[in-house]
Amino acid sequence: MLQLWLPLAALAVSASIALVARILERRRPRRRLMKGLDPGVSLFTSERCPGCDPVRSRLIEVLGPEGFREIKWTEHPDLFVTHMVDRVPTTAAVNASGDALIWEGMPPVRLLQRWRSFVNLH
Repeated sequence: MLQLWLPLAALAVSASIALVARILERRRPRRRLMKGLDPGVSLFTSERCPGCDPVRSRLIEVLGPEGFREIKWTEHPDLFVTHMVDRVPTTAAVNASGDALIWEGMPPVRLLQRWRSFVNLH
């Protein structure tokens, strides 16, 4: 009986570690170089994105309607390919050097507030 439980316990521990790592990874923005993208906050969206409207609303609430740029797949597929954006909604804060902080899904309000200083928005 112990021989059966040992592999199951090891599998459960491995799954738990993978889940925690994935959760922690989602809670921090990723860094990437996004040369050629205008400095500021950009929201990558598509027409059939159920999560894009709430993220757009949050960006308007925190940054104002002029505080970010929306990049739509139908209008700028080249930017999605160039900057390796494969999920929507994705929000990117890009500074003048092209350094970017990227968040997939709904970015926390506090993160957006910090991004204003990262991209030197006022």
